[in-house]
Amino acid sequence: MGKLRYISSERYYEGIIIEVSDGGVVIDFKGRMGQIRLPKRMVISENELKEGQEVGFLLTYPEVIDENINENYIYGKRQLNKRMNRGSKL
Repeated sequence: MGKLRYISSERYYEGIIIEVSDGGVVIDFKGRMGQIRLPKRMVISENELKEGQEVGFLLTYPEVIDENINENYIYGKRQLNKRMNRGSKL
C-alpha cells in the first residue's frame, strides 16, 4: 500500500451476480462498467449466493505502481498458454 501515490477515492457501486460456481462469483457492474470475478469468500452475505442478487461495494481506481513489465509473470503466462495449446492438439 505504500507504493500508491494518490489518495484513495472510494465510490459506491452496484452490480448483479450473474454466475455462481463452487468457488466463485461473477458480478456484472451496473452502468456498463464491465465485470469482476471473485472467490466466494470475498463476498459478504448471510445467505447462499444466487444469480440475480444485487450487490453493493466500494471501489477505487486502479493505479499502476510500476512502469516496468513483470517479466516473470509474462514468461509464466506464455508457458501456461504453450502447455494448454499442446494439450488441445491431443
